[in-house]
Amino acid sequence: YTLVLWCFGIFILQRIEPFNLKIGTAYPVLLVPAVMVIACFLREWSGFIAGLLCGIALDTVTNGTQYFNTLALILLGVATGLTFKLLLNRNIKAMIIVSVLGSLLYFALKWLFLDLFGGDPSATQLLIRYHLPSAVYTSLFAIPFFFYTRYLCKKYLIEQ
Repeated sequence: YTLVLWCFGIFILQRIEPFNLKIGTAYPVLLVPAVMVIACFLREWSGFIAGLLCGIALDTVTNGTQYFNTLALILLGVATGLTFKLLLNRNIKAMIIVSVLGSLLYFALKWLFLDLFGGDPSATQLLIRYHLPSAVYTSLFAIPFFFYTRYLCKKYLIEQ
């Protein structure tokens, strides 16, 4: 329950205007690294549930996505959980690499399905000016999220 409340807090804080984290054209989607970090520590089923809940929350406030965020975050949560279960050790270096790749995948899928296939004439410009910087910026938040989630798992003796 603590991690669900933490994700809900991240979601609410990102929607409050004074807490705007936008730098230039880069705008982070903080729930992307949150889902991946939860999946890192609690594996694929928790990644699925976190991706489902966070994706639904994002889809309720985002115009025109129609379940894109839900499907993308479920995919990222399950893939991250399975990657750490089968291939990688749970450490900060691996989490940074997975976070960068996951953020790039999320924003590439967002660009592909919502901009390119959506018929936006400036899709290439959006990729370069918005999606790529946002992916890098989003992945940076995995570092503090990793340490906070690790702290919560140790404090509440959540089995990892």
